[in-house]
Amino acid sequence: MTQPDSERSIERLIKLAGERDMPTPEGMERARLAAHASWSRMLGGQAPAPRRSWLKPVLGFALAAGIAALALSTWTQRPMPAAPELVARIATLTGDVLFEGKPVARVAQPIHAGTTLATSDGRVALTFGDSLSLRIDRHTRIRFDGRDRMTLFAGALYVDSGGINAVPALRIETPAGVVRHVGTQFQVQVAGLTTRVRVREGLVLLTRASGAPTDIAAGDELQVTGDDLQWRRGLASFGAEWEWSAGIAPALEIENRPLAEFVTWMAREHGWQVRYGDEGLQQRAFDIRLHGSLDRLDSEAMLERISLVTGVSLRARDGVLWVGGK
Repeated sequence: MTQPDSERSIERLIKLAGERDMPTPEGMERARLAAHASWSRMLGGQAPAPRRSWLKPVLGFALAAGIAALALSTWTQRPMPAAPELVARIATLTGDVLFEGKPVARVAQPIHAGTTLATSDGRVALTFGDSLSLRIDRHTRIRFDGRDRMTLFAGALYVDSGGINAVPALRIETPAGVVRHVGTQFQVQVAGLTTRVRVREGLVLLTRASGAPTDIAAGDELQVTGDDLQWRRGLASFGAEWEWSAGIAPALEIENRPLAEFVTWMAREHGWQVRYGDEGLQQRAFDIRLHGSLDRLDSEAMLERISLVTGVSLRARDGVLWVGGK
C-alpha cells in the first residue's frame, strides 16, 4: 500500500528537522529566572519566600495563638469568688460594740455571714430585710452563720419578726438546741450551759439534740440546763426584763404618720395593751397627723412630745397605754 500524501509530507518534515539540540546550562538558568519573574508579577510583584523562610513564623504564631486560647479558656472557666452573703444592717447602737474585733463605726454598717459581733457595755439593733428586728443586749457574743441562722455563745438577744410569715424564721443555735419562731416577739439568753427562752407574743420552738420540738407559747419561759427543764408560765408581756430591748429600738419616723400608727408601734415595743378614752377618739386617731422626730428620746419623752403635738394625752400605767380619757 502506498502512504497518503499527507503522511509522506510529515515524514519529510521530520527528517529535514533532524534531532533537537539540548539547551546549555546557562540557557536553562535564564529560562528559570524568566519564569520566576513572570510568576512574581502575577502575584502582585512579591516573590514567594523559600518554604523554610515563612514556615517557622507561621508555626510560631499558631503555637502562640493556641497557648493564648488555652489560657483564656482556663480563665473564663475558673469560678469567681462568691461575694459574702449580706445578713443584716446596724440600725442603732449605744456604747462599745465590736464587730470582728473592731469597733462598730456607723449606723447602716452591713453584717455579713461568718462574722462575729460582741458587746461590752453597749447594745445594738439590727434590721433583717423590711420587718425583722434583732436587738442584742450588753455582754453578748453572737456569730452570724447566714441570713436566717446564727449562733448565740453568751448574753441575750430579742427578736421581733414583725408578724407571722413576715420573713423566714431565724435559726438560733444555743447550748440547749435550736430556737425557731413563728411570727413572734421573744428573748433568748445564754449563760454558760444554761439557755432561757421567754416568749412575749406568738410561738417559739426549741429543738434539742434528741426528742421532738418543744413549744413555748406567749407568756411562757423555759430554762434548760443539760437535761433539766424548768418552766414559768403566765408571765407579763411588759416590765423591766423587756425594757432593755425597747430602749435600743430604731425610732419610728413619725412625719405625716397617723397618731394611731404611733400608738400601735409604742404598745408593741413595750408589750402594752391600748385603751382609748372613747370610740370617737379611736376613729380620729387615724386622721390626726404627726410631725417632727423622735430620735434620741426615751419612751416617756416620746409620749410627752406626741401629747404636746396632738393635744391628746398619752399615759402608760400597769401595762396599759391610755389614749385620752383617764
